[in-house]
Amino acid sequence: MEDNDLKISNATHNLDIEKDENSVGPSTIILLNCFLNIPLMLISILGNSLVLAAVYKAPSLRSPSIVLLCGLAVSDLAVGLIVQPVFIAKELDSVKFLAGVTRILGVTFCGISFATMSAISLDRFLALKYHMIYNSLVTTVRVKLTLIFIWLVNFSIFSGVHVWYAPEQFYISFGLVGFYMVVSTIAYVGIYRIARRHQFEIHAQQQAMGVPNIKITANVTILTRTAVNTFVFYISTVFCYLPWSIYRLFYTNIVLKDASDAWIFTGTLVFANSAINPVLYCWRLRELRGAVLKLLR
Repeated sequence: MEDNDLKISNATHNLDIEKDENSVGPSTIILLNCFLNIPLMLISILGNSLVLAAVYKAPSLRSPSIVLLCGLAVSDLAVGLIVQPVFIAKELDSVKFLAGVTRILGVTFCGISFATMSAISLDRFLALKYHMIYNSLVTTVRVKLTLIFIWLVNFSIFSGVHVWYAPEQFYISFGLVGFYMVVSTIAYVGIYRIARRHQFEIHAQQQAMGVPNIKITANVTILTRTAVNTFVFYISTVFCYLPWSIYRLFYTNIVLKDASDAWIFTGTLVFANSAINPVLYCWRLRELRGAVLKLLR
């Protein structure tokens, strides 16, 4: 009888321990991650809103390349306005429904940002490669249609993968992101080769004639500088996305079966890219910086 009472007592004690463990709130790492997301979210909303408002107020800025940047700003704004609040709510209250929504919204909007960045790098390559016919080749209307196409494709593929497949099956998503990276890499390799060739041509003109064609030289210099600016944006994007991609790739293949909670910071780094981008725009693009400052005044 005493043995039975002892067993019941031990069982009750173990049940109380389990209840205590289940009632424990979010861990310190999760709370810290949520606190990090709050300022990043605010910077993303404010910064991208300012960029879009500045371009709206300054019609002279609405060139095809700036329209592409606005497309990137819209997707980054969606990350700060929609994805991060849902992500924070999911981290603080582990609801299965919120986890699924966060996953779908996160990969979709971040995928759109990455795709738009690839379109920007391809635009700069075309501007250097075909600078004589660029204005007729790349128009504002075509750029807007390209952005609509990017949104439709990414919503269909990224959302579809995470709705119809198990969360661990990220292979299609990785394939698409890999395709974007290949496109951007090829574009920037092409930009580098064109810029080098123009430098050799200008140097040859200086030796042969003494003075190179000033108009062509100035045009190529401007295009090269804008290409360098977009390369800075691209490197920032790769830096923010790479740790998360490594984590998901290894976690998907069960290499990191018992992954540490610290890996959740890789997702925050992806979100941080949406806050970093508007800062880079204002740092690297003088005209856009002036429009933003004018708007603030």
